[in-house]
Amino acid sequence: MTKVISFMGRVLLEGRAKGEALVSRRAFTFAHGVEPSTGVVTDLRSDLSGENVREKVLFFPFGKGSTTGAAWFLETVRLGNGPAAVLTQTAEPMIVTGAILGEMLYGRKIPVMTDFPPTMAEILRTGDPVTVETKRREVMVSREG
Repeated sequence: MTKVISFMGRVLLEGRAKGEALVSRRAFTFAHGVEPSTGVVTDLRSDLSGENVREKVLFFPFGKGSTTGAAWFLETVRLGNGPAAVLTQTAEPMIVTGAILGEMLYGRKIPVMTDFPPTMAEILRTGDPVTVETKRREVMVSREG
């Protein structure tokens, strides 16, 4: 039996997405942290090092790094290796900027949400099937059992 766990958050960029969760428990950056040509996390300090963000619902607590993060995110999107959605505990302006530009320049809509209950970080696991529905401000996580 499939159980659905639902979380409400604040919408920073609208859209709908489905994908497998990729969950970081640490601060995350695209700038010098993700290889745009592959989508692979290259930041050796990241707990996602070696993982691929392509078409994943990426969750991390908060961002780190410089303002170039928006350009790295945008280049990852341009090359077709961007995430399906981005979920954070604390708003990440560089991701929002990159996602807005990705939609404007390349027609790729990547929803971004933030301000989830703390329990989400405890429950969400890499590999969980996730649906992001910003019209309802909701993230749904499917679990077997």
